[in-house]
Order: sequence, then structure tokens, then C-alpha cells
Amino acid sequence: MDIRKGYDRNFGKWFASDVLRAVSGYGLIEQGEKVCVALSGGRDSVALLYILWYLNAYSNLRFDLSAVHIKTDRYDTSLLADYCADLGVHYIEEGLDLKEETPDKSICSVCSRLRRGAISRILEKEGTRKIAYGHHADDVAETFFMNIVHNRRLGSFSPRVEYADNPMIVIRPMIYLDAKRIERIHRHAGLPVLSYVCPYEKDNLRQVFTKAMPGLDELFHTRGFSRILVDALENIDKTNVWEDLRVG
Repeated sequence: MDIRKGYDRNFGKWFASDVLRAVSGYGLIEQGEKVCVALSGGRDSVALLYILWYLNAYSNLRFDLSAVHIKTDRYDTSLLADYCADLGVHYIEEGLDLKEETPDKSICSVCSRLRRGAISRILEKEGTRKIAYGHHADDVAETFFMNIVHNRRLGSFSPRVEYADNPMIVIRPMIYLDAKRIERIHRHAGLPVLSYVCPYEKDNLRQVFTKAMPGLDELFHTRGFSRILVDALENIDKTNVWEDLRVG
């Protein structure tokens, strides 16, 4: 693979400063610990692996990096194995058997739960606690609006999630990066993307919000609306949160 591997001064402003800010601000990665990337093969997870590899090589942060792919269908994953080999990253793959009788309307939630369980088992076997997901600022904004529209709840997912009944810790180092910047990193570094597309992706509820995101900057006359929303989540006016004002 012809992937850019040398030091690049562009990367400081493109991702290094923002990712390191998230890492230090939310305690995502500690020196010398093991971190595994959930490598779906899509643009975001591929970029995340590259970003963490780059920071491991060219910043003061040092950690043991690996990647895991949970295979949910019959498709060729050699590209992912080759990508990890090219970066010198330990690659783990495990197949997931989705039952044919699973209803289409619940297949995404069932698949997500089973993949999370599979990853948890793999991490325990590998002696790793941290699993890194490629969610970025646009995902934060999409989830925020999905929660409002469909759950009548104000909030989004967190940069770091710990579970009471599981030692696994979910981290999201790319919360300050938007989709446009990730696309730029892909082009500049020559990163690969797995060609397989989940047959249920087109019916995924999130796709409606994903398609709406690019139009928000035009609507609100802003630049990088998703990043503005991330900043707002870090700067909540707690005196005007109604939940804290209710009596009884």
C-alpha cells in the first residue's frame, strides 16, 4: 500500500492538536496502555487507526495499538489485514453469525449488541480495556438531533464511556474533527476504504440526519456547525437546564 508514513507538518492543524486535546481532556489514552481500534473498514475507522498510529510515532504519546474487525457477512477483508500490516499494527478478526430469523427492523440494534459483546470478549482475551471508535463531530451532531426528534432527550454520546458490569472502556478520540477534515486526511495520506457496504445501511434512520448535516452551515450561515455543537456540549449553561429546576 502506498500510504504516507512520514512526518507531515499539515497534520498538526488537521488532526494532531485536536485529537491530543480530546485525549488529555477526557483521559482517553494513558502512556503505555493498550488501545484497540474498532476497524469497520469505513472511512472514519480507517482514519482513526491512521491518526492513532501517527500520534504514536510522532508525538510524545506512546501506547500499544491494535485493531479489531467483526465480520458480519461474506466479504474480503484482506485489505484491512494488509492495511494493518503496512502500519505494523496487530490485526484481529472474528466472524459474527447473525441469525436469519432476526427481523429486518431490529437487525441494526441486534448486530450492534452482538458486535459489542464480541469486541468485549476479544479485548478481555488480549488484555486490553480501551476500544476506540471512529465517531467524529458530525456524528455527535447527528446523535444530538436524533435524540431530540425521536427520544425527546437533550444530549449526545460521550467521548469516554465506562460500564458498571464490564471492564471495557469506549473512547472517541475524533470528537473535534468533522467529516470534511477526515476526507482531507484520507486523500492526503492515501488511505484505503473497504468496498463492502452493509445492505441495511440505506434503511438506517441515521442516514436521514447524515444527509441533512451539510445543509446546516448554509442554513445558519456558519462554518463547521458540527464542531460548534460539540463546543456547546462542553459549555452548557446549567442555570437554564430545566431538569435541574423542576420541583418534585
